[in-house]
Amino acid sequence: MADEQGTGEPDGAFARQRTGAAVNGILDNVGAATRNLPPQDGEPSGPEVGDLAVQDGGNWDPVSNAGNGALIIYDGTNWQLVVDIGSDLS
Repeated sequence: MADEQGTGEPDGAFARQRTGAAVNGILDNVGAATRNLPPQDGEPSGPEVGDLAVQDGGNWDPVSNAGNGALIIYDGTNWQLVVDIGSDLS
């Protein structure tokens, strides 16, 4: 790129740096909520296909997992077991 502004840097370099920093800041937060899924004591409202949740097992156990907490996924009709956590999380 040319340095038509006389700044010593190619035109647009500063804008790209600022935009890149902003995008990286936003992307740092992507997925942060999925790192910690708090146990739910009731069905989340309006679940959609592919939603993940952790049932607490004591108050909410839609997959009949013997009262144990579990990671579950919504298939559009029912919640399905992904993995048994192995203890009541309520």
